[in-house]
Amino acid sequence: MSGLVTPLARPSAPPINARRLALEVLTQVEEQRAYASLLLDARLQKARLSQQDRALATELAYGVLRWQGRLDYLLAAVTDRPWERVDPILRRLLRLGAYQLLFLTRIPAYAAVNETVALTQDAMRSPVKRDAKAFVNAILRRLLERHSSIPFPDPSSDPVGALAARWSHPSWLVARWLARLGPAETETLLKANNDIPTLSVVVNRLKSRPDEVRARLAGITRSVTPGRFVPGVLHLQDGAEALRDQAFADGWYFPMDEAAALPVLLLDPQPGNIVLDACAGGGGKTALILGQLAGSGRVITLDPNARAHRRLREARARLGLDRVMPVQADARQASRLFTRSVDRALVDAPCSGLGTLRRHPERKWQQQEAGLAALARLQLELLHGVAPLLKPGGVLVYSTCSLEPEETDVVVKTFLRDFPEFAADNAPGSLPATVAELIDSQGALRTWPHRHGLDGFYAIRLRRGDR
Repeated sequence: MSGLVTPLARPSAPPINARRLALEVLTQVEEQRAYASLLLDARLQKARLSQQDRALATELAYGVLRWQGRLDYLLAAVTDRPWERVDPILRRLLRLGAYQLLFLTRIPAYAAVNETVALTQDAMRSPVKRDAKAFVNAILRRLLERHSSIPFPDPSSDPVGALAARWSHPSWLVARWLARLGPAETETLLKANNDIPTLSVVVNRLKSRPDEVRARLAGITRSVTPGRFVPGVLHLQDGAEALRDQAFADGWYFPMDEAAALPVLLLDPQPGNIVLDACAGGGGKTALILGQLAGSGRVITLDPNARAHRRLREARARLGLDRVMPVQADARQASRLFTRSVDRALVDAPCSGLGTLRRHPERKWQQQEAGLAALARLQLELLHGVAPLLKPGGVLVYSTCSLEPEETDVVVKTFLRDFPEFAADNAPGSLPATVAELIDSQGALRTWPHRHGLDGFYAIRLRRGDR
């Protein structure tokens, strides 16, 4: 065996646990702007964790993202260097430890500190391990001693800073909402954005009936409550098992916030219609549209994203979406792709997601105010691409999960200037009375987390003239 060199064995990766998984999710969310929900679901599917550890990993990842602003404010107050100069890995470790100390009272303080220090040992590079562990240990112990005496900014002299730090939102967003809503309602909205939402599911009428789905879910979850606005929506308390049940695998229902279903009610597709779902995503809205078509008509789905298209193909098989023509393409090119006109079109446009912070708390740290203008341009371009396909008398619904004027009223105002043959249309008479109450004097439907207990959504129904 002389002359052969035995290679050094690679050190095995530390075993995954709830805290390590949460840290890895937080790292990818920050460094790659990943969606926390998709990433966490994917990681949990691969990790062999107990149900208790799965719940802890979920709590840690979402909890840190929800409360990152407050955690950073308090940690900066006990750190002996500018917070922005602390290594990003250490910032994430400290947030993870601080969240356990300040929000998870069932975890003893010593365990929160010790487990975070142990995680630091694995997360940091060898040359700085010892100093990093000592730093994390010192800061977390200092925070434990002093956090109750750290003052928040004075609302009378710094209203933006006070709300931003206390309720964990970026200052630019707080300033915008203060100017539009005033201090009392802004604070109520900020609080609502930090609530943990219930899981909402929509009955897939292509596969099942609301009564049988509700009976099935009643045996899985703590409680099942019908939605206030959309028939077939069910709100589940402790509903995680519902997404692992065979009925879910068989396509009886799918997860969706009740507000996200409202644009389809506004669209009001009729049997026999050809409907364009211009930004189809994972297929939930397509299933709702098909349910209203009652086996007659067809849906054309567009989405340029390969991952969304894979999810749509999976949903098509699971949910029974037979009358669908999926096309991987950009809706901005829709009028060039198709020669046949459509009766209805839904443009549920990509947006900032600032109405969905309860479910996607990472969006408030990823989205910058300067980026709203670029999103508004994209949204208008999507409308320009789709509008020529509408038949005379056809209906176009534009919607976003945003509360910001740039992505809602301003886009629609510009579109109506560019396409004068379109006008805001009356809500369909089939709308439930509770939904009709959400429509304002401009014909726009709006939901707010603090007013309605739903994600923040905007939708408006536009009709093309008969000539």
